[in-house]
Amino acid sequence: MTKDNDASPRPDLPEITVPEIDRRSFLASMGAAGLAFGAGMAGGAGIKPAMAQDLSLLKGSGDLVVCTWGGASTDAMKEIWFKPFSEASGINVSTASVPDIAKLEVMENVGNVEWDLLDAEGTQMELAMKKGLLQKIDYDLIFKIVPRDQIDPKVIKEYGVGSVAFSTVIAWNTGLFGAEGPQSWKEWADTTRFKGRRALYAQPRPSFEIALMAAGVPPEKIYPINVNDAFKALDELKPKINLWVEKTSQWGVLMQNGEVDLMGSSLSRTLDEKKRTGKVDFTFNQSIIEQDYWVIPKSAPGGANAQKMIAYALMAKGSLAFASRMPFNVANTSIYGDIPENMRQQLPGYPANAARNLQIDQAWWTANADQVRLRWLDWLSKA
Repeated sequence: MTKDNDASPRPDLPEITVPEIDRRSFLASMGAAGLAFGAGMAGGAGIKPAMAQDLSLLKGSGDLVVCTWGGASTDAMKEIWFKPFSEASGINVSTASVPDIAKLEVMENVGNVEWDLLDAEGTQMELAMKKGLLQKIDYDLIFKIVPRDQIDPKVIKEYGVGSVAFSTVIAWNTGLFGAEGPQSWKEWADTTRFKGRRALYAQPRPSFEIALMAAGVPPEKIYPINVNDAFKALDELKPKINLWVEKTSQWGVLMQNGEVDLMGSSLSRTLDEKKRTGKVDFTFNQSIIEQDYWVIPKSAPGGANAQKMIAYALMAKGSLAFASRMPFNVANTSIYGDIPENMRQQLPGYPANAARNLQIDQAWWTANADQVRLRWLDWLSKA
């Protein structure tokens, strides 16, 4: 799946029981301490601030190392979440990259965990959970800071809670196709109607989903994926692909130089290039969404600080600032009415866009990752 960074690559969880919070407490205006915690974040007319005494629960000391994916998204996290949280809480926040569950497992085994909080892909969260590498999320703390009904219930998991969701979109060179580019992956793969050089991300996820939709499989029929059918569809698509992109940082350069004409590219890179030069356009039709989660290593030395950081990141004001800057979904759904209209229409979670999305099934990918990985590498290596 493609992120705005340079990095490459669910069983049902038990119901979470959390205490009910008196909603009236969240309707009060934010006091002086609350304002300190809100420093540096954009406001919104519809946002309900938490009370100052609740935010005092985020005070602490020591260090917190957050493992992220780098790039513009991490820059935004630093400015909107990490730095203000550090200044207000007294906890020193630094970042590392990139989330890697195999590395985390080694850290746990040798008793030297270097990360306290990870922005992990959903499949990474599921794998780490299966291996017993994570600690439970402290929803008792979170819901004292953020009203539970503000958080999308689909991203509330026992061992993780939604951070951001990113997407892969159908994109094209406007010099060739103007605003009338392909509106489905089947059209994208039509070399008669749409002549040009094609590029995809060199990973099975979401290449499986793209190939199947290009073969005519409706999005709602993709899962559970039949692996043999996926590779058959890939065999049909492969001769049409001129470039397999290894790093998402390549997308911008490829678009700027006109080296490719039809792309399955990251939304954030595509939007940047569209705004900068107008040389590329895209559609949300059949865009592919993948959810990331905040997760905490089981033996994280700063685990308590990580719980506080998560609560802070889920607050409405910071969520609004992040979603107003980056084209990613956030877990706090109360903020969408406050996002500027022009930015709102560029978000995967905007209702009109969300209705056209395909959500990655992280349960399927976690269960089938091992059998897919070796076969994919073998398939990709054969020209």
